[in-house]
Amino acid sequence: MPAPRLDPLLWLVLVGSVGLLLPHLPVAVLPIVVAAFAWRRLHEVAGLPLPPRWLLLLLAAGSTAVVVLHFHALWGRDAGVALLVVAAGLKLLETHEARDQVSVLLLTFFLLISVLLFDQAMPIFALVMLLFWLLVGAWMGIAQAGVSTGQSLGQRLREAGRLLLLGLPFALILFALFPRPPGALWGVQQPGGQAQTGLSEQMRPGQFDELAEDPTPAFRVRFEDSPVPPGERYWRVFVMSGFAEDDPENWVADPATGSPRLETLDDSRVAYEITLEPTASRQLPSLAAAVETPRRSRVDGNLVVQREQAVGDRLRYSVTSALDYRLEAGSLPRFRRQQYLARGGLNPLLADLAAEWRDRPPAERIERALAYFREQPFEYSRSPGRRGGADRADTFLFDTQRGYCADYADAFVRLMRAADVPARVVTGYQGGEFNGEFLVVRQSDAHAWAEVWTAADGWQRVDPTAAVAPERIDDGIARSMADDADLPATVRRDEGSFGRQMRLLAEQLDNRWNQYVLGYDGGFQQDWLGRIGLAMTHPVWGALWALAIAASLWWGLLLVLARRERRRQAGSEAEYLWTRLQEDLARLGIRRDTSESERALLKRAALALPFAADDLRRIGQLLEASRYARSTSRRQARLLTNRLANVHRRLAWRGRLPWRRS
Repeated sequence: MPAPRLDPLLWLVLVGSVGLLLPHLPVAVLPIVVAAFAWRRLHEVAGLPLPPRWLLLLLAAGSTAVVVLHFHALWGRDAGVALLVVAAGLKLLETHEARDQVSVLLLTFFLLISVLLFDQAMPIFALVMLLFWLLVGAWMGIAQAGVSTGQSLGQRLREAGRLLLLGLPFALILFALFPRPPGALWGVQQPGGQAQTGLSEQMRPGQFDELAEDPTPAFRVRFEDSPVPPGERYWRVFVMSGFAEDDPENWVADPATGSPRLETLDDSRVAYEITLEPTASRQLPSLAAAVETPRRSRVDGNLVVQREQAVGDRLRYSVTSALDYRLEAGSLPRFRRQQYLARGGLNPLLADLAAEWRDRPPAERIERALAYFREQPFEYSRSPGRRGGADRADTFLFDTQRGYCADYADAFVRLMRAADVPARVVTGYQGGEFNGEFLVVRQSDAHAWAEVWTAADGWQRVDPTAAVAPERIDDGIARSMADDADLPATVRRDEGSFGRQMRLLAEQLDNRWNQYVLGYDGGFQQDWLGRIGLAMTHPVWGALWALAIAASLWWGLLLVLARRERRRQAGSEAEYLWTRLQEDLARLGIRRDTSESERALLKRAALALPFAADDLRRIGQLLEASRYARSTSRRQARLLTNRLANVHRRLAWRGRLPWRRS
């Protein structure tokens, strides 16, 4: 005998939940899950017998072995979710009675929650909530199984929506007031995270050319006060002074060093908050010289903000930077000076050019190099036509004279070193685009520039790209490459593009979701509660207050809905108020006998309550007119409703408070 069919809503939610989890499941378990779903469906449609228990046990053991071999563990998010999906599939093959569907229902609920462990983006959350609504409707259908007066599918969905709306205020209050754990939802490190990065610890030829086509946000910035001008928006990530062992043309990031020898020259500090996308590295982008950094981070000797752990999930942190500073002014240790003068590669033509400037002061050598870029017919291009070999800088400076930011930074640093001026490469991001209140810095804003050292000023930023394409610094990559048709619409900043405007709007909505929902952590909560005067220093009291307020709000909502239902059942406002008035009189000891007429009750009440006698007598007359007169005017009906409401308000609290009953 075939088992009862699964509720259609439960089928829909189960398939949808597993479908959302498919990208996170091992390929080896997919045939087992698909076969279980298909077998159950054939059982319901064609009567195919369900498998015997020994086969189910064998499939369960095999699936567990597959998960262990794939994840090398039975615990953790990924392994646990894979086992949960397999359990849901196999449970379908042993569901014989209607009550067994409750187990499938509970497993499906956990599957829905598991989706949010991998992705909390707003569209995914909305889809999960939609499936949860259907799941509540399925629960109602399972509860009514075997009842001849069960609700239709539409009725169940309406009732499920009503239940969810009733619980929404309770959920919102708990979300806002219940004490939050340290860190936001995105601050939980997950195994096998989907961290990604645009920049790397090496500056390879062609790396920045590829990033120029990537409109993905790298991070977002919100300034506490006025934003810094475009020319100061250099977001530092890596400092590079050495080369790869097998490739002297490939720059490599310096390891973290001690604290910086830093002097801030004036009150040029700027405070800002960054929301950083996953990078899988420990470096945190920052402006100029970071002087105040987030917890569990520090600033090394190269002014790079280093975090204790790699950024595997979206991270929000605050920084204060000094825009005007001197780093390592005065002198450099001999070994450091030699490090910053190492040339790497051959480049004989470059060496000959730099030799012409060596007898000049360091500041003049720097200016001569910049003048060379300005005076020669250099072009800023993502297609420089590079050549390999150890003289790549010579090819760029004297042959192609076409290059991207990395080419200019590389050639300038080599020129400076050949001219006996310590120099190094810095990679990070430059610029950004405001979208709402946030400055969006994209992967396409990745940039490389140079730093040179002089005894008087220490390390100072020099951007040779600005000498060739100043519009790149002031207006971004799109203005400097207006003729490059390969750049995406978002990168090009084509103001007339409908697609770009829609993408900016979607990014803005996504950012607000990340900032104010996923980013609603303990610090954010305390700040917000402090602004409205509800700051809570102890988490236990905070939890109790949250529960009390949520329960009160929920009770009030239920009371309003109950009164609304009573009004609907009464048929009219006057009948509802007449029922309430009788309840008020009963609380005051004036109960209506079964054989007593409405006028007799009101007459007896008027004698017992002289302060409301006139209103009660008038209500009796109006009630009789509405009951027995051939027709009543709207004025009389409105007058009856007003009198009933007035007396009800006067008697309601008197009946509930003992000391006012007399």
